[in-house]
Amino acid sequence: MKRVTEKDTGASLATLVRVSHIHLFGLTFIFFIMGLMFTHAYVRPVWLKCAIVAMPFVAIVLDVSSWYFTKIYQPFAWVVIGGGGLMAACFAVMWAVTMYQLWFSPPPSVIVERKRADIATVG
Repeated sequence: MKRVTEKDTGASLATLVRVSHIHLFGLTFIFFIMGLMFTHAYVRPVWLKCAIVAMPFVAIVLDVSSWYFTKIYQPFAWVVIGGGGLMAACFAVMWAVTMYQLWFSPPPSVIVERKRADIATVG
């Protein structure tokens, strides 16, 4: 009975270190590639585009660090959920905007006019 009612302290520190390294490197690489594609999308204002690209990296640090803080203070589990949700939302926005502009949207008028001006100066 004592074993069944024992307090669960979560994953060991060694397990957290191993899993956090996998997550830090893997997720960073995924968001780097997705962010690189998203930087080619036409999004204005530019500060919003920069914020969307930077936010997943902040969420990764927030998410992984909250794993360790949860061992100390259990309500940090909500931060784990929030960090994961923020990563998912940023990925969804970057992916949706990139794919829409790549496959369905015509080029913005600013880009078309710039291309016409370039052709006129060459010709």
